[in-house]
Amino acid sequence: MYIFRFCSVILFGCLPLLLFCQTWSKERQLGVAQLQKGLFLEALHTLNDAIHQDPGASDLYFLRGYAKYGLDDYLGAENDYTRSLELFPYQPEVLVNRAVVRSQQQKFGEAFEDFNLALQLDSTNSDIYINRARVNLYARHFDACINDCYRAIGLNCSDELVYLLKGSAEMSLGNYFTAIASFQKVLEKNPENPFGPIQMGAAWMELNRPDSAIFYLDRAVQTDSGNIYALFNRALARVNQSDWKGALEDLNRVIFLSPYNSFAYFNRAIILNEKKETGRAIRDLTTVIRLNPDNLLSYYYRGLLRAETNDLPGALEDFTKVTDLYPDYADAYFARAGVKERMKERQGAARDHQLGTEAAKRNQNRPDTLDFDEKNRLRNLIKLTGTFEEMNTMSSKIQNQYIDIRLAPVFNLFYGSARYDQIRLYDSYPREHYYSSIISLANDPTLINDSALRENVGRQTVLLDSVSRNPESFLIRAVACTGLKEYTKAIQDCDSALWLDPGFVLPYFARGNARYGYYQHWLEELQEDRLPGTGVEPGSGKDSILRKEEKQLVDAILSDYHMATLLDPAFPYSWFNRGVLLAGLGKYQEAAEDFRRTVSLKPNFSEGYYNLGLLCLLMKDKSGGCKYLSMAGELGVADAYKVMKRHCFN
Repeated sequence: MYIFRFCSVILFGCLPLLLFCQTWSKERQLGVAQLQKGLFLEALHTLNDAIHQDPGASDLYFLRGYAKYGLDDYLGAENDYTRSLELFPYQPEVLVNRAVVRSQQQKFGEAFEDFNLALQLDSTNSDIYINRARVNLYARHFDACINDCYRAIGLNCSDELVYLLKGSAEMSLGNYFTAIASFQKVLEKNPENPFGPIQMGAAWMELNRPDSAIFYLDRAVQTDSGNIYALFNRALARVNQSDWKGALEDLNRVIFLSPYNSFAYFNRAIILNEKKETGRAIRDLTTVIRLNPDNLLSYYYRGLLRAETNDLPGALEDFTKVTDLYPDYADAYFARAGVKERMKERQGAARDHQLGTEAAKRNQNRPDTLDFDEKNRLRNLIKLTGTFEEMNTMSSKIQNQYIDIRLAPVFNLFYGSARYDQIRLYDSYPREHYYSSIISLANDPTLINDSALRENVGRQTVLLDSVSRNPESFLIRAVACTGLKEYTKAIQDCDSALWLDPGFVLPYFARGNARYGYYQHWLEELQEDRLPGTGVEPGSGKDSILRKEEKQLVDAILSDYHMATLLDPAFPYSWFNRGVLLAGLGKYQEAAEDFRRTVSLKPNFSEGYYNLGLLCLLMKDKSGGCKYLSMAGELGVADAYKVMKRHCFN
C-alpha cells in the first residue's frame, strides 16, 4: 500500500510570456502576488475586481482559474481557462492547466486533447510532458506515464518530480527495484523533498521489508515532521512489525495535525481493537462515520465490535446500515442474523441467513465480502474511499477545513452600520410604497447587539409618541424587536405599519421574519417537550395540538412572504427567505425554485447560489449542485469550497 500525492501545478514561469502585452493594473499585480503567496481566496476577490474593470483580458481569467484551482474548484477553474482560451487561443500553459483540472473531474479524454493541442504549440516544453505524465499516473495509464517521463528527461528536464512520477508508475506495475532506482534519483536531486523517501518506503513495504521502509520513512519525518503522509505510512510499516505503540504514536500525530482525517481514525480503531481497547475503537469508528457517513466498512466493523460488547441494538442498526448502503454485502446479513439469534428473533435471523446466502451466490465470481480474520486485519489495514488529505482547521487550505453544512440563513432588514461587504443593498427607487430608496439587509447576527437594538427601539418610540405616526418608524422598531427576540411586539408593530399603509412591502417581509424567528424558538422548545417522559408522545392528543399549532405558524410565515412577493416580485430577499423556510420543511423542490428566482432577480446573490447548490446535492443533482456552489464561491462564499471538496470531486 502506498500513498502518492497528486501535486498541484502552476506555470508561473509562463506568466511573463502570457502577460507581456498587457497593461499591469494594480488589481492584476496584487492578484499575482496573492497567488504566489498561496492566498487563493484573497486572489479570487482581487481578480474579480480586475475582470470587472477589464472583462476582455484573457490573462485575468487564467489567473482567476488558477485561484479556483488552488481552492479545488476544478469546475470553476475549467470555465475560466476556457474563457481565457476563447479570448486568446494560443496559450499552451492555459491548455495544460485546463487539462489538469479536467483530469481531476475524470474528464480524461478532454484532458489529453488539451495536452495534444499544447504540444502542437510547444513540442519542446518538458513541463507539458511532466504534467501529462502526472495525469497518466492519475488515470492509471502507467506505461504512458513512464513514456512521458522519458520524453521529459530527453528534453534535459532536471526536476526531481519526473523521477517521482516515473518511480510511482513503475511501482504500480510491480517493478519495485526499478522504482527504487527512480526514487534514489529523487533523493540525490533534492534530499529535502519528503516524498522521495516516502515513496521509497512504500516500495520497500511492497517488497515486505518493513525495516527498510521505516528507515526511509524516518528520514521523511526528519525532513518534514508534520508530513501526515510520512507519519501514516510509517504507522502501517510499524504495524507490520507489531510495533503497536509506535503505530499509535504516528496515528495520534496524524490526527493532531489533521483532526478530520478519517483514514487515521479508521486505522487507529483497528489497532485499538487488536489491543483489546474495544470502547476506544468504537469511538474512533463513530468519528469516522460522522466524517464519512457513507463508508460501509466503518458501520460493519463497528457492528462487529458492538456485538462483542453486547450492544445488540447498536450492532443491529450498524449491520442494517451496511445492507442499505450495499444490498449485496453477504457478511452483513450473516452478522445481522447472528445478532437477531442472540435477541431471540429467530424468524428474522432465518430471513437474514437466506438473504446472505443469496448475496454470496451473486458475489461468488467477484469476491467482495469482508474477511476480518486475524491475518487480514493486521496485514491489510483498510484505507477508506476518498482523498487522503490534510484537514487542519488552523493552517490548511480553506477548502480542507471542517464545515457543519447548513443553508445560509434568512436576511433581515438592517438599520445599523457595517462594512459594505457585510450587507446587501436593494434599490427600491422608483417603486411605490417604499419610504427609502436604498434598503439595507444582512444575515449575520454578529452585526447587531442588544444595546444598539434597544437604543433603536427607544429612538423610534420617541418619534412615534411625539410626531404623527408613520409606517417606517413602526417598521424600524419591529426589526429591532425581532433582533431582541421580542417577536410579539415586532409583529404588533408590523401590523400597525400595514394598517397605515397596506401596500408597504417591507412590513410583510419583516413580519414574516419575526414569525420565522418565533417559529425557530418554538421548535427548540418543542424538542425539549418531546424528550422521553414529558408526555408528548407521537400520536398523542397534545402532539396533535402541537402539530396544528406548527401548521398555523408556518402558514402565517408563508402568507407574509407571499404577500411581499406579490407587492414587489423583484425583491429577491422575500423569495430567498421563503426558500430557507421551505427547505427546512423538507420541500426541497419548492425551495430550489425560490432560490432560482432569487438568483435570476439578483445575479450576484452569492447566498442564493450557495443554498441552491446545497439543495441540488441533497436532491442527487451533483452536476447542478457543483455548478451553483462554484458560482457561490466565485462570489465570495468561502464555505462553498469546503462543500465542493467533499461532494464534487471525489
